[in-house]
Amino acid sequence: MKSGGGVSLSANQEDETDMETFQMEIDRETKKCIFRTSQGNYWALVAHGGIQTTATDISADTMFTLEWLGNRMALRANNGKYVCTKKNGQLLAVSDSIGEDEQFNLKLINRPMLILKGENGYICHHKTSNTLDASRSVYDIFTLSFNDGAYHIKGVTGRFWYVNGAGLVCSDGETPEDFTLEFPERGRVAVRGKNGRYLRGDQGGTLKGDGLSANSSALWEY
Repeated sequence: MKSGGGVSLSANQEDETDMETFQMEIDRETKKCIFRTSQGNYWALVAHGGIQTTATDISADTMFTLEWLGNRMALRANNGKYVCTKKNGQLLAVSDSIGEDEQFNLKLINRPMLILKGENGYICHHKTSNTLDASRSVYDIFTLSFNDGAYHIKGVTGRFWYVNGAGLVCSDGETPEDFTLEFPERGRVAVRGKNGRYLRGDQGGTLKGDGLSANSSALWEY
């Protein structure tokens, strides 16, 4: 997606520059998303479903509901319509349902490092096994790399995270496994494995990849 000073948004660029980079903020009360351009303006819904970058103040029309679709997402504007990409690349909030033209990639560019803290503590490598603890008082730093809307997570050993057949999250993978990130509320992220389940900390302090919903045990400060 690309913005220009006071013009409509379009999705027709190949290169990533400041014009294609936006700051994403989650509103604490509504849990809706606000996008700010590099010039400091906000995305806003305007007449006839247009999306422009003219707003200088936050309002209902600058807030969008994010719906997570695995390694894609959809945006619903304040008029209740989904944002779609037209053939000329213009973005309009005019769709009643989600199809291919209503799906977008979200790429984080300012977080190559990942530190996660849950309701019981930080995520760290287990001292004596290949699993991960989710209740430690100190943290490990993990590395994120983008892969077509998903992310690979690598530990300090250079090995990758994966979910094994027992639902345990392990950190000694030789090949990367896709995880997707969702941002359901301000300051919290949910991580979903390729099995469609959320990563959660169980009562014993073990990180598991078997959560059915993004409840409190599957929400992480980041």
